Amino acid sequence: MLDNISLFVAVVQAGSLKAASESLQIPSSTVSRRIKALEDALGCKLLSRNSHYFELTREGSQLFEKASFHVNAMEAITDELQSDISGDKGHIKVLAPTNLVATCLQPYFSRYLKQYPAIELELELSNSLKHFYSENADFAIRVGKQPDSDLTQLKLGQIETLLVASPAYLASHGVVEQPRQLADRDLIISRPLAQWELLLRADTQHRALVKSRQRRVQVNDIQVAKQFVVDGLGITLLPKTEVVRELRDQQLVQVLPDWRGEKRDVYAVWYRRQLLSTRAARLIDYLKQQVMF
Repeated sequence: MLDNISLFVAVVQAGSLKAASESLQIPSSTVSRRIKALEDALGCKLLSRNSHYFELTREGSQLFEKASFHVNAMEAITDELQSDISGDKGHIKVLAPTNLVATCLQPYFSRYLKQYPAIELELELSNSLKHFYSENADFAIRVGKQPDSDLTQLKLGQIETLLVASPAYLASHGVVEQPRQLADRDLIISRPLAQWELLLRADTQHRALVKSRQRRVQVNDIQVAKQFVVDGLGITLLPKTEVVRELRDQQLVQVLPDWRGEKRDVYAVWYRRQLLSTRAARLIDYLKQQVMF
């Protein structure tokens, strides 16, 4: 019945059944049949009509007066919603690790927002793996493949991990030339990278598992681990994105440059049952195409 009421309002606003038929691109016979069905359902005549014109009955005038506002409002809402879902405007909420956005992703988000000025971006930054569906987010960015089988996971790229130390620490403790020498050095362990398995760059089949006798500091935050190393307290394994500035400024130097840690995969994730809007999908595609870790 609601569809027929919307049609009735369209007929009255168009001024004739023929004009409504042309505007809605449905046959005149269908318009007439549906208006008759509405009258039968309501038990009253709404239009006194012929093929050229119509007049509203008292009941028709009453229905049009009460229904037209709501029909027009609903059409405006659905038009806005369709534009919001399919167009390059509207709100996108993303959950992402604080460190990754601060050290790498933020400039890419800025470029995207400049390209699409009608997009409103909400970033919820946290290093904890919170249950993003309860946060009403469009998608999340996560480091490492997630164990939840209900998630769609699209790989955005990989981040290298490097061994780094301060020049002062190496000057006082000696340069490390082989992975086995790390066992006698002070290691700063960040919990996201608690296990160190090194791979020779020239031969990734050649691996070395680092077991230290001196875990000088263990901490559950990468940036704090980095600061301990900058302060000259030991050697750590960190994502390359975290130490670009410090390496450039020579606050840190790379240890065992022919070796690297395991690469860390970065994913965009969302629930399979969740409808991913076009604007969110476009942002994910942009990140996949543009981000250089």
